[in-house]
Amino acid sequence: MSTELVVDASVVLKWQLKDEEAIAQALALRDDFLLHGRISLVAPSLLVYELTNGMLTATRQRRLSRNQAEEGLAALLAAGIRLIPADPTQIFSLSHHWRVSAYDGAYLAIAEKLHSEVWTGDRAFYNACRRKGSRVRWIGDYPKGSR
Repeated sequence: MSTELVVDASVVLKWQLKDEEAIAQALALRDDFLLHGRISLVAPSLLVYELTNGMLTATRQRRLSRNQAEEGLAALLAAGIRLIPADPTQIFSLSHHWRVSAYDGAYLAIAEKLHSEVWTGDRAFYNACRRKGSRVRWIGDYPKGSR
């Protein structure tokens, strides 16, 4: 059985947006999931909207053409990340505790529910949660290449 990890949109978007930090690590995580089956990826249902917004923003910033963004979004949505709902009460509690947005709190709630880690490329989210006891991990610390 593979290790189940929670992944946020900032990491998944790096699979298509090649002008960001920690691309090699994000691609290694993707490959461990899609090619090697070493890990399973899970996210709150809001991942779909965050990915859509991220690709839309990339087109507005002229980082991708509309066609590239639409194809890239389709590929991200078809990757097979398991989407599950998060409990709003738990989201509120965790968001309040860690002083993060409810969106980030949803990833924390899923990680807590699954006794897992959240991998992020969102520096503000990571910095807010980096103290002892956090389930949040920085994508730049993910091992490059095969493990």
